[in-house]
Amino acid sequence: MNLMTMQFGSFVFPVNPTELKLERACLLRETVGVDGEERVEAVGKRRARVVGTGHFTGENAMAVYRELEALFGETETLYLPGHRPFEAVLSELALIGVPEKNTVPYTFAFVETTGKSEAVSGRTYRAKAGESLWDYAYFTGVSIDRLAENNRHIACIAALKDGEEVHVP
Repeated sequence: MNLMTMQFGSFVFPVNPTELKLERACLLRETVGVDGEERVEAVGKRRARVVGTGHFTGENAMAVYRELEALFGETETLYLPGHRPFEAVLSELALIGVPEKNTVPYTFAFVETTGKSEAVSGRTYRAKAGESLWDYAYFTGVSIDRLAENNRHIACIAALKDGEEVHVP
């Protein structure tokens, strides 16, 4: 394994992506105490998300893209240059513009699947207007089906109301 080459399972990127962004973030809860003081509390970590763009070149460029496309939705080990490997799912893959004969431009996203989301289970959150249950599924790593099952009181999972309670199982 070349530590400078990006790899997803058995798929080795023939050329590393031209843009690569590894996102890690904390889950925060912002509150205002009865004394009027604002507080920010770390309540966990979001799963890592890797996004980027690149292009495959050569006579078999589209075949290489199709090989990666066959892994869409699969969970494999993701190797990134300069980072520790981790389990991830290929969650987004798209062609950019019109592929030419020997060049296939693409975008992608991977989301970390291993590891337990820290300190998010068993919590109740107050939603902000415009959030969705899909946001909470992404941030907590809990499936949308499981969140919907535990939040039957929510009328529209795609558009939460300000202050609406979201229970994370």
